[in-house]
Amino acid sequence: MKVSPLNLKTLAYTLDVEGFESRPVLQRCGLPPLDALDENGEWLPVQRLDELMAAVMEATGDAGFGLVAGKSLALMRYGVLAPVILASPTLRQLLADLEQFAPLAVEQSEVVLQDDAADTRLLLRPVVSSGAGGRFRTEFVATTALQMLRFAGAQPADVREVAFTHACPAGLLERYRAAFGSGLRFGQPSCSVRFDGALLDRPLVMHDPVAYLAARARVVAALAAMKARCDLAERVRQSLLKAFPMQPTLTETARQLGMSPRTLRRQLAGLGTTHVELAQECQTLKATQLLAEGRLSIKQIAGAVGFTSVSSFHRAFRRWTDATPLQWRDDRRGAGRATALRG
Repeated sequence: MKVSPLNLKTLAYTLDVEGFESRPVLQRCGLPPLDALDENGEWLPVQRLDELMAAVMEATGDAGFGLVAGKSLALMRYGVLAPVILASPTLRQLLADLEQFAPLAVEQSEVVLQDDAADTRLLLRPVVSSGAGGRFRTEFVATTALQMLRFAGAQPADVREVAFTHACPAGLLERYRAAFGSGLRFGQPSCSVRFDGALLDRPLVMHDPVAYLAARARVVAALAAMKARCDLAERVRQSLLKAFPMQPTLTETARQLGMSPRTLRRQLAGLGTTHVELAQECQTLKATQLLAEGRLSIKQIAGAVGFTSVSSFHRAFRRWTDATPLQWRDDRRGAGRATALRG
């Protein structure tokens, strides 16, 4: 899983806003300073966010800093989604927008509304869910969810239960009560916030129709641009697959797609991939498909995916799958026989 660098930049800015210094923390994690951290840059493995959250807790000396970060004003500084949230007409619309546009920052929304006749709750799905970083992110998401309820005028009695999968953190119970109220539940199957469903359609006092429509238009455009870049990766894959056994260069693929090599390289980098990685992905896909069909020899398959020798194909396939072509084919056949016997 990958996340937008926006998540890291916002967390680093939170450190500065809350009276700490982000530069040494970022440096310790191998990240550039805040002003050089591109919120629209290449997405990073979620482990980088996990590392930064651990470093933040160490730098602040606060095991419950996620409770601070989730309600910090720093969250409103970066990204195109914050203005939409601030100007939304209702909590229901706010949550719908959050789920629709979450892919600008994470692969899936970390806060999802579940509303039926018997129950109304926010299901919390933090991108990191285990270890110290998982608890930090869960606290962060839960506190942010509570802030959204408060935008809708929620009073303490309106928040009926806040459930966490982790155990009650040592020394933090009173801070949890202050943040979430008395309806705390620990060690639950899922993280959620149960609340009075009447809040969903109550007009938000900060709603500005003109500002909301303008802000929403910007995030719609941003999401469309991101999807277009994702479609580009698929177009590159299809172009490479059609070219087998030839192995087009980046320049040749760019020409085929009607763009400059520089533009193609930059847009693929924005998706967290490269032409070389996509070419290897296509070779793996084609090779395993041909091996599974079992109609061609290993030599023929090597040639079909662009290798001039069986030995070079053998080495590459082992690097891709941790198995030789023959081992992969035999394992596949063995699995097929086992399935047939069970049937």
